[in-house]
Amino acid sequence: MGGISIQSIDPAALLVIGVIVAVAAVLGVVALRRRKRMPRWLRSRRVKTRLDVVRRDLDRMAEYAGGLPESSGAVWRPFELALTAMATCSWDNAVEHLHRARANAEPAQLVPVLNQLGVCHYYQGKLDEALGEFEDTARLASQDGNELGRAMAFNNIGVVRHDHAELGSALKLLKRALAIAKASGSQPAEALYLGNIGNVQRERGELDDALKSHEDALAISRRTGDERGLVSGLGNIASVRRDKGDLDKALEYYGEAAERARKAGYNLGFAIELGGIGGVYNDKGDLDRALKFTEEALEGARKTGFRVGVATEMANVGLILLKKGAHQQAVPKLAQSLASFLSIGVIRGQLQTSLGLSRCDDALGRERVEELLRGVGTSDDDTADMLERVDQLRQRRPWPRRR
Repeated sequence: MGGISIQSIDPAALLVIGVIVAVAAVLGVVALRRRKRMPRWLRSRRVKTRLDVVRRDLDRMAEYAGGLPESSGAVWRPFELALTAMATCSWDNAVEHLHRARANAEPAQLVPVLNQLGVCHYYQGKLDEALGEFEDTARLASQDGNELGRAMAFNNIGVVRHDHAELGSALKLLKRALAIAKASGSQPAEALYLGNIGNVQRERGELDDALKSHEDALAISRRTGDERGLVSGLGNIASVRRDKGDLDKALEYYGEAAERARKAGYNLGFAIELGGIGGVYNDKGDLDRALKFTEEALEGARKTGFRVGVATEMANVGLILLKKGAHQQAVPKLAQSLASFLSIGVIRGQLQTSLGLSRCDDALGRERVEELLRGVGTSDDDTADMLERVDQLRQRRPWPRRR
C-alpha cells in the first residue's frame, strides 16, 4: 500500500506544519477553557424561550395539612398560625411558626410541616432549601406509605425542576403526581398537577398537549368550585393561546383570570395575570399599555414577596423600556433582574436579561453601562460578571445587524 514518506517532505514545509499544529492546539485549549467558563444557561439549548420577554406561568405549589388538624396542639397550633401567615404572604412569620411545629412533630407529622416550609422558601426565592425540604418530604411520605404526601412532594419538586430548566425531569415527576391523584380521586390535586404539566409542555413547545392539559384542569376546577384553580386554568390557557398567536383570545382569558383573582383576593395570581396582559400588549406592539400592566404586575409581586415573580416582571419592564429606546432606564432594571435570577438559581430569564444588557451596551457604550450599574449599587465583582456574560453571549450569538 503506497504512502508519502516523511523523508520526502521539504524541511521548511515540516516547520510550517509544526507551527500550524501548535497554533491549533493552543486555540483548542483556549476554546475548551472558554467553554468551561461559559455559564450553564448559555450552553444549554433545552430552554425554549422568546428573547424579547420573560415568561412566568402560574406554576402552583401543592399545600398539604395531612392529619395535623387532629394532632396535638403543640404541632397543630403553630402549623395553623403558619397557614394563616401564608395566606397573607407573610413568609418569614410562617417559617417561624413552622419551625415551632417541626420541633414538636412526630416523624409522620413532618410530611406536611416540611412541605409547607418548602413552599415558603420557594416563594422567598430560596430554591435550594425548598428542594431539599420537598425531597425530604417525599422520602418520609414513602416510608410512611402516605401516597397523597408523595404526590404533593413530586409536584413541588417538579415545579423547582421546571425553574431549573430540567423539563424532562419536571414532566416525569408531575405525571407521577397526577397518577396518584387520579388513583385517590383527589380532583383539586388532579387539576393542580394537570396545570403544572401543561406549563412544562408549553415550554417544550408541545402547545396542543399543553392546551388539552389546561382545558382539562379548568374543567375540573369548574366542577369543584376551586377559585384559585379557575384563575390558574384561565391564565394558563391564555399563555398557550398567546404562543399560538391568538392574542385577542389570550387577552380575553388573561382578563377573566385577573378579575377572578382580584375578587377572590388571590394577590399572587392577580399579579401574574397582570403580567400576562402586559405581555400580550407587548406582542401587539402597544408598549405604553405593556409597560403599565407590567409595572403593576411588578408591584403586585413585590407585595406578595414572590421573589421569582419580582425578578421576572423587573426583567420585562427593562425589556419593554429597551424596545422603547430608553436604554439608560433599562440598564438598572435588567441588571437587578439578572442578579436576582442568578442568586435564586432560576434559568428562565437569565438569557433575555443578558441579551438586553448586550443591546444597551451596543447603544450606550461600555463606560456608560458600567456607570449606570454602579449607580444602582452593583458591586465591582457583579458588574464584571454581568459584562463578561454579555461578552461571552456576543461571541456565541452576535446580534444581527439592523436593516
